[in-house]
Amino acid sequence: MSRDKRYQRLLNSPKWREVKKMVWQRANGLCERCKAEGYIKSGVDCHHIIPVESANPDIPGEMERLAYDVNNIQLLCVPCHIKVHQDMHTH
Repeated sequence: MSRDKRYQRLLNSPKWREVKKMVWQRANGLCERCKAEGYIKSGVDCHHIIPVESANPDIPGEMERLAYDVNNIQLLCVPCHIKVHQDMHTH
């Protein structure tokens, strides 16, 4: 998890718990990446597709928008979450 205090504050909020629940319901508790490849595996982690920390600090509310946008979040299993982060650092 990020060490950014603002990001940690967002993920410790009641709003995050609500958004996370919506993502889990949308995905039926399944890893969205595995499902797209034809596999059925339980999801464990909510992953922000566009990293919240990449928000422009000069745009008020941008970090919150990225953090709480259900279209910017995927439910992933642990191996897929690790792979996504590895891929992010190699591109």
